[in-house]
Amino acid sequence: MVIPEDLLFEILKRLPVKSLCRFKCVSTLWRSLISDPRFVDSHFAHSSNHPKLVISLPSHPHAGPRARLFFAANPSEPGNDHRPWTVSPYFFALGTACRYVSQSIHGLICFQVDGYVGVCNPTSGKYMTSRTVEAKVTGECAYLHYSFGFDPVAKKYKVLRTLATCRSMPGCLRELIMEQHVLDLASETWRRIEDGPPHIKKEGEICFNGLVYYRAWNGNITNPRQDYLVEFDVGTESFLMVKFPGDNGPRGGHHKVCLIEFEGRVAVADLRNLKRHGSDDVVLLISEDFEREIWRKKVIALPPRWKKILVAEEVFLAGTVSTGEWLLVSQIMLKPPRVFYYNPKNNSFRGIEIRGLPKYRIVLPPAVWQTFTHHVESLLPLEGLHDRHMPWRL
Repeated sequence: MVIPEDLLFEILKRLPVKSLCRFKCVSTLWRSLISDPRFVDSHFAHSSNHPKLVISLPSHPHAGPRARLFFAANPSEPGNDHRPWTVSPYFFALGTACRYVSQSIHGLICFQVDGYVGVCNPTSGKYMTSRTVEAKVTGECAYLHYSFGFDPVAKKYKVLRTLATCRSMPGCLRELIMEQHVLDLASETWRRIEDGPPHIKKEGEICFNGLVYYRAWNGNITNPRQDYLVEFDVGTESFLMVKFPGDNGPRGGHHKVCLIEFEGRVAVADLRNLKRHGSDDVVLLISEDFEREIWRKKVIALPPRWKKILVAEEVFLAGTVSTGEWLLVSQIMLKPPRVFYYNPKNNSFRGIEIRGLPKYRIVLPPAVWQTFTHHVESLLPLEGLHDRHMPWRL
């Protein structure tokens, strides 16, 4: 029996990535079909309805070699939201785990371990690594940060590296010197870019519509520092930096001030008043015109159940989900760990217990170690570069 190609297309796009990678060996037709960019896009669109929660943690300091561990949690079936989610090992990268782990973009995750940056598709086993470029300036202190983004026009994935170095100047002044490089995954080479505004990137970023947003300090190293928002255009490789909206940036509880995508725009979500002032309100500042610094304020009143949770837990906003829900995570890893989902459209709230994560004797603050991102499995082949398998798969 010969299956029509269009029917075969519809059947295969519903299968998991690991199975499809094996099925490439069935025949030349199957390999060609599964590798076709149209099939890759269609499979990803179908998989987007079933995202995983990826949790990144460091290895236990007394349990073997140091590494960055990644675990995947599969959501329960519809109607079973209150059942615990069990994680399974996804992969690990050997080396001293650094803070940076990107959000998942089209099934790709970027991370920093030791002296290299890695970009991988954990489902298919495709990966690439690149040594970080050497700094050409010296100074009293240096701030090295990475960002990961996607240009939807040219369909290119890029890693942005920013190095800010402070040097003393006459008159008790300090100068900030910037080095900025971009790694295009298609070329695998670092390329220096010029004319970026002096700034020191803070932890955390979001990327959508070809733009990467993150918080930063200004280049004039003064006290008090001025907080800014930086917009990096992945396609043009250009920067736009504006003052942080509101009260000149977060001045305490900064992990409760987060950048999110809201209704297709970048927004600043402020959760600082929830426990401090006993309020149920989350304040959103939504960008109406980023360049002209026009922001719209929106106050969202959370359901009363929220107060009961805050009695025992401090949470931060880890990001948004494709369904429009917000993902909130405890500031410290409790036993058992829990994550929370809030839907601003219908003001609904749910908590999920996570099982299967390693146990730690010390508290793991989110600013240092924990990373949570929603991840859609993809056949994306990293620009067609590699058929290598990750040496660090679990």
